[in-house]
Amino acid sequence: PPNNLNQEQASAIIAYLRSVAASAASNTIAPGDANRGKTIFEGKGECMRCHRVGPNGSRLGPDLSGIGRLRRLVALQGSLLEPETEVLPSNRFVRVVTRNGTTITGRLLNQDSFTVQLLDSKEKLLSLPRSDLREYAFVNNSPMPSYRDKLSSQELADLVSYLASLK
Repeated sequence: PPNNLNQEQASAIIAYLRSVAASAASNTIAPGDANRGKTIFEGKGECMRCHRVGPNGSRLGPDLSGIGRLRRLVALQGSLLEPETEVLPSNRFVRVVTRNGTTITGRLLNQDSFTVQLLDSKEKLLSLPRSDLREYAFVNNSPMPSYRDKLSSQELADLVSYLASLK
C-alpha cells in the first residue's frame, strides 16, 4: 500500500522480513560462547580494524555496539559468511577520483547536489565538492572479508554469539 517510507526505512523492513524468513528456514546456528567470540572479534577475526564496539575499534565499518538488538543469529552468521549478499545503503563505499587524479575510497556518509562526504581508509572525514571530482561511483564489492575459510565452525559460532550479545 502507499506509504511515506524513505529508501532506508523500506530497505530495513525488507532486511527484517528476509531475516525472519531465513531464520524460520534455518536451524543451523550452533551454540557458541560469547566470551570466546569477543576474543576472536578483537584478535584472530581482526574485526576491530573496521568495526567498533562502544568506544573501542575503528569507524571505517558499521558500529556494532547494538547489533544484537538489530539482527538475528542467522543474519549475523550470513553477514560473516557472505558479506556481499546485503550491504545496507548506510554502509556503502564509494570511489572518487579528483580532477588532479587522486583516487579516494571510503565509506559514504552523506551526499548532496554539491558535495560528497566520506570517511577514508585512515578514518579522516572528507567533504569533497562534486565540481572537483572527475569520477564518482559506488564500490560494488563489500570491503568485509568472508570468514567462511578463516574461522572454524566453532569459532564462527562463538563470534556470532558475541555479536548477538551486543545489545
